Amino acid sequence: MFNVIGMIGNYPQRLVDVTKVKSAVVDTVSVTDGSHPYETAVYHPEYNDDRWIVVEAYDTREEAQEGHNKWVDIMSSDDLPDKLVDCCNAEISKFLDPKKMIFYRKKGE
Repeated sequence: MFNVIGMIGNYPQRLVDVTKVKSAVVDTVSVTDGSHPYETAVYHPEYNDDRWIVVEAYDTREEAQEGHNKWVDIMSSDDLPDKLVDCCNAEISKFLDPKKMIFYRKKGE
């Protein structure tokens, strides 16, 4: 169930795309512990106390690249979303409260 070990030390091989845009980083990789084999995570200091949020998951590498590009557009906008929702792709996410997976943008930043 927890196949995280399969992701240790092989980030370059799992990488689909990574983009730094303004204050954000959008990172899309293949994963071994998810309901879907690819996911995009976003880092931005105005969300989730400077921690990553997995915003979307995909079934194919092509979908993952398209999703990555979509999130780069979203995070490079001058009008950032009011909230980001973790898609809970990881198997362990089944044990988390979905209400706690919504991360609101810090106001006044």
